[in-house]
Amino acid sequence: MTTRVCGFGLGVALVAASLADCGGTSKTASSGNGGATGSAGTGSSGTAGANASGTGGAGGSTASGAAGSGSGGVVATGAAGSTISGSAGMTGAAGSVSTGQGGKPGIVMCTPGVQAALITDCGYPTTTGSSLAKVTFSENEVLAAIQPEGGAPQGTVRLFYNDEHALTLGVRSVVVKTAGGAAMMDYPVSALMSVPGMVTNAQLGTTELMGDQSGLDQSLRPIWPVLYLTDITSDPQNRSGDWQQGGVPTGPNDVFGTWKSAVRTVDKTVTPNTIVITPDKDPAKNMWDLGAGADPVPAGLKSDGYGAEVRWTVAIAKGHSYRVQVIVHDGDQNKGGGDCGEACVLFCAGGSDATGAGGQGGSPPPPPPPPTCPTGVQACGGGGIEPTSCPAGTVCANGCCLIDNIIP
Repeated sequence: MTTRVCGFGLGVALVAASLADCGGTSKTASSGNGGATGSAGTGSSGTAGANASGTGGAGGSTASGAAGSGSGGVVATGAAGSTISGSAGMTGAAGSVSTGQGGKPGIVMCTPGVQAALITDCGYPTTTGSSLAKVTFSENEVLAAIQPEGGAPQGTVRLFYNDEHALTLGVRSVVVKTAGGAAMMDYPVSALMSVPGMVTNAQLGTTELMGDQSGLDQSLRPIWPVLYLTDITSDPQNRSGDWQQGGVPTGPNDVFGTWKSAVRTVDKTVTPNTIVITPDKDPAKNMWDLGAGADPVPAGLKSDGYGAEVRWTVAIAKGHSYRVQVIVHDGDQNKGGGDCGEACVLFCAGGSDATGAGGQGGSPPPPPPPPTCPTGVQACGGGGIEPTSCPAGTVCANGCCLIDNIIP
């Protein structure tokens, strides 16, 4: 398996995270100020981050005490988080955690005016909410690293992909089988002209959102690489821009390394109708050789044979904070609902303006426009009605009320 690294391009180092969810390990310690003169409590072997005597909170160390020794969990260096003044002299519980566990991911928050990238948890699937929120992502490990950087008015998000098959860039052909025969419709997907290759504003095949010619998988996720963005400045728990909440997808600006396309086959000769996504054959392996113009590959990433960098330009406001979700499909597509991975990170834009971020050759061009809703289909989410107001039998997906026939 591949370790995912979430990082910030301006030099902020982050701890390697869980493959499945890039799991948040940041926690906020609630502590009394009476623990300033006490020595840090030492947990038993395997206990993570015991609190110093006089601390009222649990899980994490106070700013004045050294972190407890032990091998369990992840202990941040330096302050464990913001402290809350309390009455002096109260003795709190040690707050140790079980060996090998770091506790449940806390709410990760940006500090106003400070640029940073923070590990967070996409938080899916769930047992409640829309049918999209219950969909499983089976290939999260292909997202080896995600790095946001830059300042207002434009930021840059870089995704590093790694797998034993090349990245699927889009659907180049749709075949519809009926009792009368098969009909084929072709769509342009940027060709890989060399190994490694590079393309700007790639052609992504069919980006239709509904019907036989759809460019979505069986769970209504775009086959082409996409990014979803949520402004969390006023609400750190806001996820309204996520795919699972009906967010609108944004296609990439640049792709480096290796990729391939796929064929979508709709078989109407069987009941129920079936949809199969068949990727093309893999190109020659490139490992982590991404070619000219690509960004440096983060250190410590292993290679399974095929590597790619996908880069997005995103519009951001000065001093705002954002939740970034990226979704890609790998190159074999042999699992029900589609072989698909997701990763999330918080992008704290800070209070500065851009200083050439994303710049190989100046400001990058704007991203391609998002797909539009089919004729007669209502827009939902940020650009339309409330997602919960979509008509019966539909679900808010990719900004449109689409027929809810997904495979979870």
